[in-house]
Amino acid sequence: MNRLAAGVVIALVATLGVAWKLPLRPDAPHRRSAHASMRERVEREADAPGETPYWEWRLAYPTGRFSARWYLDAQSSHARMRKAMPLAAPRGAATAGVLPADRATALGPAPLANPNYGFVAGRITAILTHPAEPAVAWFGSDGGGVWKTTNCCSADTTWAPKTDAVGIADIAIGALALDPTDPKVVYAGTGDFRRNRPFVFGAGGLLKSTDGGETWQVLASDVFTPAYEQPVGAFPQYRAMSAIVVDRHDPARVVVGTNQGLWFSHDGGAHFDGPCTTNAWTSQRQDVTGMVAIDDGNRTDLLVAIGAIGRASDVRTDLRENGANGVYRAPMPASGCASGWSLLSRADNGWPAGSGSGAPSYANGGNPLGRLDLAVAPGHPDTVYVQAMGMGVFRSRDGGATWTNSAVPPADFASGCVHDAYANGMLFEDYNAGLLVDPTDADTLFLSSTDVWRSTDGADTFVDLTCGYDETAPDHPGTVHVDNHVRAFVGNDPDRLLIGNDGGVYYSGDARAARPTFIAMNGGTNTIEFYSGDITARFDDPASPLRGISGGAQDNTSSSQTWSAGETPALAHWGTRLDGDGTYAKIEPILGRRWYYSAQFGFVAASVDGPDAQADQVVAPEDEQTGELWRGDRTGFLMYYDLYKFGGDDTCPPTTGCQRMLAGTFRVWESLSGGLPNTSWYPTSPDLTKHLTSSPNLSIINRVRYAYSDPARALVGTNDGNVWAGSSLGGGAANPAHWINLSGGNAVLPNRPVMDVTHDPANPDIGYAALAGFEQNTPATPGHVYRVDCDPGCSAFHWSDRSGNLPNIPVNAILLNPNVPGQAYAGTDWGLYYTDDIRASTPDWVRFDAGLPSAMVWDLVIDRGATTLAIFTRSRGAWVWPLPQAPAVSGERGHSTHARPARPSANP
Repeated sequence: MNRLAAGVVIALVATLGVAWKLPLRPDAPHRRSAHASMRERVEREADAPGETPYWEWRLAYPTGRFSARWYLDAQSSHARMRKAMPLAAPRGAATAGVLPADRATALGPAPLANPNYGFVAGRITAILTHPAEPAVAWFGSDGGGVWKTTNCCSADTTWAPKTDAVGIADIAIGALALDPTDPKVVYAGTGDFRRNRPFVFGAGGLLKSTDGGETWQVLASDVFTPAYEQPVGAFPQYRAMSAIVVDRHDPARVVVGTNQGLWFSHDGGAHFDGPCTTNAWTSQRQDVTGMVAIDDGNRTDLLVAIGAIGRASDVRTDLRENGANGVYRAPMPASGCASGWSLLSRADNGWPAGSGSGAPSYANGGNPLGRLDLAVAPGHPDTVYVQAMGMGVFRSRDGGATWTNSAVPPADFASGCVHDAYANGMLFEDYNAGLLVDPTDADTLFLSSTDVWRSTDGADTFVDLTCGYDETAPDHPGTVHVDNHVRAFVGNDPDRLLIGNDGGVYYSGDARAARPTFIAMNGGTNTIEFYSGDITARFDDPASPLRGISGGAQDNTSSSQTWSAGETPALAHWGTRLDGDGTYAKIEPILGRRWYYSAQFGFVAASVDGPDAQADQVVAPEDEQTGELWRGDRTGFLMYYDLYKFGGDDTCPPTTGCQRMLAGTFRVWESLSGGLPNTSWYPTSPDLTKHLTSSPNLSIINRVRYAYSDPARALVGTNDGNVWAGSSLGGGAANPAHWINLSGGNAVLPNRPVMDVTHDPANPDIGYAALAGFEQNTPATPGHVYRVDCDPGCSAFHWSDRSGNLPNIPVNAILLNPNVPGQAYAGTDWGLYYTDDIRASTPDWVRFDAGLPSAMVWDLVIDRGATTLAIFTRSRGAWVWPLPQAPAVSGERGHSTHARPARPSANP
């Protein structure tokens, strides 16, 4: 193991307490030691310490209150906003750039070249195949919409997004289903059911297509909303869809499963009755974790699994209310909700004591069942399998009248991998689950967990087929991404299997072989969940010898991609540069040799040999014995650092390139040598937060950013509502910077998390702050974009609200165009907005209409030279768009007149 890999493991184990999210696989022994001993720890906590509270704080600070109805109220504002494109001068005699001016360009990764798992994409939540056309398939992304292929299934398969134009605020998908009588009719359920992600991943109506998924309409948006009421102080939850069933005998009957019970439509999804429950235990959670239609030839019965996980999590404390958990059956109703439900999972027919009791597991005689997933054997409706969290698999041969716990862990899940198949391949059963029965053999079934498993003896035993954290043979690590969720046969062929996991879609053409082969099948899938990234200098200038982009992604490392002179940037494969959850990335723009990447809680590393090299230089100051970073400072899960990349030769010398760097823990750190060696960092500020919390680390700096026009100036925004202005930066350790608190006691600036700060490009005495949270928590100070005007030296300052008509949702990023005074861009939970004049007292904000999907925008970046805006989204990858280079003349508006003017000077 090289020094950097060891440093990552030491630092992150010390910081997180666990290292399960780091797929550091330089050798098999590390994989054994890192994961074989992990089961007890990871089953106690699925999220890194500090990550979950961070997301809660982002929405609910300072009161701890959140209601998804605030989100619903904001949707009407979003819907009323017009769509257009920013004003720009006509092209005139301009030199054409390499990027199209009338639309944003998606760059990917599409997919990402992962050294462990092949070409990967973002998380897949649903997968569907056409019953008669094996070349056609669909998948749903956790935040990236519905995708379709018409050339399945091989390494050359490509996918295309199909829901970018749908009129919903976000495109999280939780379920897919076909009309069994007409495969042109496709339903997509919205909301990410498996994880309680940021609130933007809640339900936004039922999507229906009548042309095979090419176009969609939104149904029941007033029914399937994210609204989910919970006590004050609890983590914000939302409603999400988990399953959809269409009745073969009457396809107008559509049933939707959610985390709050069932909903029934009898007119093809236009209207719904609900919520409906399978049981009388209304005080208990009603999470529908499985639903199957059983056709006996004359009627349709519903088989439903209710499966709250049975223990509280940081994000859903009421998940311990699992008393209703079980398997239920009832006939499909002709109208209204179903009635006559029978509980099939009882203590008197093969299930553990307490099953069906209605009492939660923590009560005396309580229900011991957690998440349940089910499958029925095609052609054998009496053969039913249930995957039971922590208990293995239950089997019934008589339609659920009696059951056998046929496969019991760990003994019946012990084979398939070199080291420990069960310990490494059956983790997070609340998250990774699902069953699929062979269409030709009722005794063969596939099971999703951390890995993909198979039984050929009717679920008596299972074999791990993929060994993602282990080895399939000595010195042969598994090559299929871990955390598997969904599966489907292609053309009803038991040898052809599609699976979906946290790395996208994989395909096997020999699924019944002793050791099936799987290939990643993610061509064209732009679904990576980025936090941030950077682009190379003068990205849109045809004279640039190289164009490059880098980024850090949730669950999918830090990565980069380049295009040589003459190549037009477009969707492309990216290469992994640093393992772990990627966060922020920076590129030194003058020499292009230093590419910086970071992982959670402030681990920063760099390549000093250009974009194609691994990040083998540790940049973050660390104690090499303990792995402690930043001298033990409080650091956020997403710790920001900045590299000044503008100005002339005095700030970015041609011999050394740009070297001024800042980083934010609870205080500001500075390096004047590009962070290398990593001993070059020194603190240059006191604690700039309110210091409200130490554990978890929430009183931290969210953003520290240099002034565009002056690297001696900076702004800082903190997670607890502070903004500070710094001056006299660059003086070295003996001459710390001067800092002034601009928060003003939050009398005008809202006391909510400050997600981003930026200066006016031409005047460092003017700054802007982007805020998260909701104005219901600070009613006296509403809004999400604020401007501060400072006297020279900020001896006096005043704030003003520049939110204008923006909807009441978190703004994650704010950026001003240096070429067009007053033109500003805001990255939000619902996508990108812009205004052509943020200087106005009430700016007119507009939805950016240039082909960008309604995905969460986490960061906005411009290049040195200010030719290009880079947009980093959660679940839809990275995009670029050529920045307008000069103001439009009077009367020109948006889309029809956007043109590319002359290139800016070399030194902005």
